[in-house]
Amino acid sequence: MKDNKCNLCRVCVGICRKTVGVAAISYIEQDNGEASIEFSPDKCIACGSCAYICPTEAITVEDVGDKRIITTPSGRMEFKLRQCKNCGSYWAPEKQLEYMAQKANLAPEVFDLCLDCRE
Repeated sequence: MKDNKCNLCRVCVGICRKTVGVAAISYIEQDNGEASIEFSPDKCIACGSCAYICPTEAITVEDVGDKRIITTPSGRMEFKLRQCKNCGSYWAPEKQLEYMAQKANLAPEVFDLCLDCRE
């Protein structure tokens, strides 16, 4: 993990596993003592909790157009944002909304409207 801000504190690993319940981030230690934080784009729901909690800002989240971009010490990941059926704004990652609907046993259509249009 040279040339980045990550200090291997593993706070991102904990929030992803214990709080979010996804386990998309792993702490990997090699036999030679080298260690790294690895992100799984397949498991990640793009919630941004890791970026929010990271004490060194080694993880960043940015919404650009219809994409959420998460930059980590191990690379860059892009996720599609859901478009509000009412106002047309892009407001949340598709994968995060699907995860929330599944966990809460809700129909996916519950998240067709952004927070402003749901009021």
